[in-house]
Amino acid sequence: MHTRLRGLLVCLFLAGLVLAGLPAALAGANDNLQQVLARMDKAAGDFKAMTAQVTYVTHTDVLNDDSKEIGTVTMKKVQSGEVLGRVDFTAPDRKTLTFEKRHLQEYLPKINTLQVFDLDKHGEQLDKFLGIGFGTSGTELAKDYDVTVLRSEEPEGEAAIHLQLIPRAGEAKQYVQKIELWIPGEGNPYPLREKIFEPSHDYIVVTYSDLKINPPLDANAMKLKLPAGVKIEYPGK
Repeated sequence: MHTRLRGLLVCLFLAGLVLAGLPAALAGANDNLQQVLARMDKAAGDFKAMTAQVTYVTHTDVLNDDSKEIGTVTMKKVQSGEVLGRVDFTAPDRKTLTFEKRHLQEYLPKINTLQVFDLDKHGEQLDKFLGIGFGTSGTELAKDYDVTVLRSEEPEGEAAIHLQLIPRAGEAKQYVQKIELWIPGEGNPYPLREKIFEPSHDYIVVTYSDLKINPPLDANAMKLKLPAGVKIEYPGK
């Protein structure tokens, strides 16, 4: 699966630390977990859309190499289990990714080319994967993943609970080894950061900033506006 899909979200807390602002000490890790899942349950019904600044760091294990991309992400919930997603990358190269009904489109302005990927074969696992962190209830999350609290941390200067998610289904493990989420210790349970590990030991770290939940969106906010003469490719067909 195309790992950057999770950025549409993009996308997805062992030491005995106690950080100011967290609802409970790690000694009560199970209480922490139940509180986070309960906050997710409450927020899931209210989630309609999100926008954020986003940074992706992709680690390629065999090369021990990291690549960084910066942009903005927009996600809109159409109905239960279905989301629209868009990522506009601004650096190092400009490009746009959109996702709708299990179809990924990637527009590369430098060569005026649109690549279209049909991901329907990934089916239900793809739908569940995309919803993690935004619009997925804690009850659903605990059903599909073994969820544990790793530690309390303070990424980006904000107190957070660091969760680890191990997929229960064998099919899901073909795509994702585990997911780590950093959830604010209080307030809205939307991730500050996500780390997604593939079976190959490659991983991607997604960091969100300037997160806005349920902002007003233009009717065409999720649509690609393509210039004349665009070349369309269907990789894999």
